[in-house]
Amino acid sequence: MPLIDSDPPASLRMDGGIAHVALARPDNRNALTVEMLTSVSGRLDAAVHAGARAVVLSGDGPAFCAGLDLREEDPERLRRSIELLLAVMRQMLTLPVPVVARLDGPARAGGLGLVAAADFAIARTDVDFSFTEVRLGLAPAAISVCVLPRLRSRDATRLLLTAERIDADRAARIGLIDEAVDASAMDARVDATLTALVAAHPQGMAATKLLLTAGIVSEIDAHGADLVAASFALFTSPAARRAIAAARRR
Repeated sequence: MPLIDSDPPASLRMDGGIAHVALARPDNRNALTVEMLTSVSGRLDAAVHAGARAVVLSGDGPAFCAGLDLREEDPERLRRSIELLLAVMRQMLTLPVPVVARLDGPARAGGLGLVAAADFAIARTDVDFSFTEVRLGLAPAAISVCVLPRLRSRDATRLLLTAERIDADRAARIGLIDEAVDASAMDARVDATLTALVAAHPQGMAATKLLLTAGIVSEIDAHGADLVAASFALFTSPAARRAIAAARRR
């Protein structure tokens, strides 16, 4: 019988060797708060300790993740949220088992950092994505370390400077996600990916993931503090606070 733990803000369900971790605050579009990120990190650890061979990361409700919570006004909590986002991305990269992001809803801004840190990302064709930071006086500083290696330079320039909304088919073509599939085929495609992944030897999987992610992890370790500082400075600037307040009124 599957082991189920559904306490918010992130849930864990173990089904055989597959761990299903879900962002579980749909009323806030699964925004990334201190509590959400702490919970996700704990669920990922618990999944490994429970013997998971792979992790599926998803979002409850209509959105996968809206990014950092723009309602957060406490500077210390805001800084901690940025630090935790970078830490969770690093944790996903160094997890000894693969992480498959299942995208049944849109992702924005910091939520795309989680998508980029996943080993695989599979989205429904009716899902869209946008790096919205530039319109709020911000920059995707903290997530850039994971996002930029996924994209060609020209694609990154266009998406990050225009905040253009792109559909899943285009996201797959430029490397932001792996595949875009019809909603009716989503379960089967995720299951097929998981079947291929759990066929690997655990030691081989862990060693191969280490090879694939070592460069990004090194960048996080070398420059993570600077990225957090840059992101925090923008978030707390008067210009960004005004832009965020205006966006919330719309």
